[in-house]
This record gives sequence, C-alpha cells and structure tokens, in this order.
Amino acid sequence: MAMFERIMKRPVSMIVTTGILVLGLNLSPAEAATTACEAMPEQDFTGIVDAATQVTEAHMVAKSNDVPAHCLVRGYVSPNVGVLLHLPSKSEWNGNFLEASLGGYGGSTEAMVPWCEEAMRRGYACLTHDTGHTGWNLRASWAYNNLQAEFDYGIRGHHVAALAGKALIKDYYDSEPEFSYHVGCSGGGKQGLVEAQRYPWNFDGILALEPSNVTATGVVIHWNALVTHDENGKLLFTDTDLDVLHQGALDACDANDGLKDGVIGGDPRQCKFDPSVLQCKAGQKSGCLSAVQVDAAQKVYEGPVTSDGEKLSNYFPWYPALPGSEKGEYFTRFIEYKESWWRFMGFTPDPGPSWQASDFDFDKDYKRMGAMDAIVNGSSNPDLRKFQTVGGKLMVVQGWEDSGLPGPQVTVDYYEMAERIIGDRKATQEFFRLFMIPGRSHCHRGDGAVSGDFLTYLENWVEKDEAPDMMIGYHPEGDNRDRNYDSSMKANTSVPAKYEFSRPHFPYPLWAKYSGKGDPNDYRSFEAVDPE
Repeated sequence: MAMFERIMKRPVSMIVTTGILVLGLNLSPAEAATTACEAMPEQDFTGIVDAATQVTEAHMVAKSNDVPAHCLVRGYVSPNVGVLLHLPSKSEWNGNFLEASLGGYGGSTEAMVPWCEEAMRRGYACLTHDTGHTGWNLRASWAYNNLQAEFDYGIRGHHVAALAGKALIKDYYDSEPEFSYHVGCSGGGKQGLVEAQRYPWNFDGILALEPSNVTATGVVIHWNALVTHDENGKLLFTDTDLDVLHQGALDACDANDGLKDGVIGGDPRQCKFDPSVLQCKAGQKSGCLSAVQVDAAQKVYEGPVTSDGEKLSNYFPWYPALPGSEKGEYFTRFIEYKESWWRFMGFTPDPGPSWQASDFDFDKDYKRMGAMDAIVNGSSNPDLRKFQTVGGKLMVVQGWEDSGLPGPQVTVDYYEMAERIIGDRKATQEFFRLFMIPGRSHCHRGDGAVSGDFLTYLENWVEKDEAPDMMIGYHPEGDNRDRNYDSSMKANTSVPAKYEFSRPHFPYPLWAKYSGKGDPNDYRSFEAVDPE
C-alpha cells in the first residue's frame, strides 16, 4: 500500500496509533493520525458483517469553531447508503459514538453535520448518513418503483450505517465505542424508534425528537393541505389569518395550566375551541375569518374523513391537528411534499409524476398502504421488550404544537401502547420516557419552552443511571421558527444564552401547572400534575 511505502522511507521503529501499526521513528501524533486517516480508502472494509463498506475519501480537517481537528471519512455501505464519519484524535475522543439521522425524505450526508460538530465538541466520533439515496429532502422521486431505496430509507439505512460506523471506529482507534447514541428529528426520530424496536443492540441511548409516522403523515398532511387550499391551489389563509385563528385558540384555552402566557399548557387535547366564533360579522373586515376559512379550519381540527363523513382515525391513529398548532408549518402547507410521497412512495406500484394531489381517494386509498407502511414506516410497532431487556434508554421529545404531522397524538398513542405491552408505567419508564412540550412545533420551533440540553439528560441516564424525572426547557429570545439544522441542533443540545422564560417538562402523562405563586417565568414556580 502507498501508505506503507511512504512510511518505509523513514528510520525503522514501531508504534501503534489510531488502530493501525505504523512504522517510522519520526512520526508525531498528529502525523500518525494524518497517515492513518489518509490510508483508510486503501483498506478493505467489505468484510463488515451485514454492512459491506467502501471508504472513498478520507482527510484531516483542521480545528475550527471549537470543533476539534478530525479525520473526515466518506464512503458508502452497499449498495448505496452514503456515510460521513467524523473521527477526532484519540486524545480528544471520549470513547463514544453518536449517529445523527436526517429527517424528511433523507438524501444527504451533509445536512446533519451541525449535530456531528456538536458531538465532536463533546468528544464523540459521529456519523451521518443519507438513508440510502441522494436527493432533495422534500422530494421523493428517488423512490419511484425502487424498493431497495425505499427499504433502505425506511428500515435498513440507519442500521447498516451504525454497523459501518462502529467497525470504522474500531479500526481507527483500535477500540470499540463504550456507549453508542442515536439522535434525529421527524424522519430521523422515526429511525430512532425503528432502531429501538428492530435493532435494539445498536444503541445504548436514543433521542427521538418529534418522530414521524410517515404513512399517517402522508394522509393527514395531505388532507390539511387540500382543505386549506381552493380548487386552484391557492392557500386560503394568510399569515395574519393564521394569527387570528391561533389567538382564538389561545383565548379559549391558554389558562389551562393556571397561567395565561401565550401557550396552551397542560394537555391541549382537553381544549374546547370552536373556530366559528371567529367568523366575520356583517361589516367586520379584520380580526376575523370568512365562512370558507372557518370551514377549512374545522376540517383540519376534525381530521381526514371519507365522503360519508366517517373519520379515518376510527381505524388508525391518524389524529387531527390540535388547537394551538395553527402557526405550525403542517397546519396548511406542503401540498408538493405529500404529493411527491404519493406519486413515488406511498403506493405499490407507484402512480408516478402524472398523479395529482386531488387524485387521492379518501374512501379507498388509505386501504392500499399496507405494503409500503411495512417497508418505509417501520416505526409503528411499539413492542420494545427487546430494547428493555438489553438495557437501552429511549427518550422521546414531542411538541404539542406539532401541527398535523400528526405528531402529538400519534406519539402519545405509541407511548401508551408500549406501556400496555410492557405491563405498567413504572417498568416502562425505567427505559422509555416521553416528554410532551407545550408550544413546541416541529424539531424545535414554537412559542413555548422549546429548547434545552436534552442530549445531556440522555447521556446522564445512560452513563450515570440518572433518570430524567424533569427536564428544564427554555424559550430563547428572538424568532426561533427557522428550519435550519444548526438551529435545531442548538435548541436540543444547549441552554440558550438569553431566554425569556423557563418551564419544567415532566415525563408523560405528568404535565406542568403554575403553582400560583413565584415568578411565572421561572420553572421552579411550576409543579407536576398527574391527570390520573
């Protein structure tokens, strides 16, 4: 190999560094790390069991923005799962592994790099993957009659990425990770649930943020988009209209947690809000909604129905959006996002690019999803007994404002079913805890105490057996409704430098209620309420 040809020109001695035998008396630790890094593409990793891997590129990256210098390794697991592995020097490595999985339709190893940068600041070796294909995160054309890619996206990609990452780590450091973690939001959170249920031996700790049930999402977001647009595809609501609708929900239910603070606290499922109270009266031109808008809002709150008015949630946990979620991105938008799903991934065979959003038949088409639910969803089975047995820890963070994903109620249903399978709450919460956050939208956004160092709570649970009986959430100063991955990472791994208020978050079904005394902006002024 070229690496050994270069080394043999040096005076002969032997040292072991970063997992390989290096010959050369004059190699500094930095030179040895660089040599080991650059040699990785020349090594044969096709023997990794169940994850034949090819390293295509490896080079050193200098320290920057508190991210330590590291070996950046790019490659793929056959046939097409792209991986990007970040390996800090052995002196900087904390001995642990973190895999960060991308949401949406996947398609990139780069999007979750901010998570790996934070992981490396903590000392982790960190891996991202593309779920088995390349493509724009909101378009599913890669899946067109491509069962291998769909299987990789739904079930296999994150698993084989973990196998490859651990094997490459062992080769580089000559040591296996002591603890392994998985993080991800939305589709990435879904992958965390799949890991816990199907591959419980891969990770010691899993942080699943707003995990999506992708087939339920396919139906509910599609419904929301259709009923909130007119026959020409024009959105029926302006942002101002949605503000009016959201304020109406707040007026009805804001004080449910004992405090009127611009966030529906407690359990928003108990909120009784009729949008018809907002319908414009004769001569009223602002601060109200038209009859058409009221009807559209009611349809979103009621959820998908057949032509006879039968609720599809009678058959599946496809629950409607909740009051308080009106400003969330899934209350009205994303026709193209779900249209792409049905064209290329929701059915088998796929109808293709000629299929239109209006072609979905709410009387029949939901019955055709069984095969694809098994292939691309994978997160709907709440039987976590294997994960319990091997000692894993699962922490799910879910925003109540996560409109129409339909995250909140599907996630609650998943947890409650897991609790029934395990047998009781105490045994379940020894390894699985769900935190429902008022005013949190998708992955971090919203008006509530949406941010916090949730990853550290998981680390302490896994490594110190300190179960998270309470997590502290914060509402950062400024606008927090952007969609970028760097903001999402910071919101879930750190305490904001400046924040407007804090709240305690308790394991579901507990929720926080203002005690009636003390600073309402301080989490210590709240107490846990058990609805039972």
